[in-house]
Amino acid sequence: MEVGIDIEQNNRFKDKSQKFINTIFCSEEVDYAESLAKPYEHYCAFWCIKEAVIKAFGNHVFNPLDICTLHDEAGKPFVKLTEKIKNALSSNNLREIKISISHAKDYTTAVCIIC
Repeated sequence: MEVGIDIEQNNRFKDKSQKFINTIFCSEEVDYAESLAKPYEHYCAFWCIKEAVIKAFGNHVFNPLDICTLHDEAGKPFVKLTEKIKNALSSNNLREIKISISHAKDYTTAVCIIC
């Protein structure tokens, strides 16, 4: 089992350029964030998830677009993975990535457990 965590200040994502957003976030993340009142808080959450997943993997190098956060019917977040990450999972005898996000006033945090 591997664990990763990240915390960021929401305002870091308040005035990011469209070029930055398109470089870091998948189209599903952009669509979700832009549909809400404070998109920057959700960009921050997606960033935290990407960072937590990358930290949990340790020495692997991934592009932020390798990790895309979606939500199930109940609103629970989960990650959609590229083949690169799926291969890293299987080569390390790991099967599943679980994530959790928490928002608190000015900050967002995310935890990733890979088992």
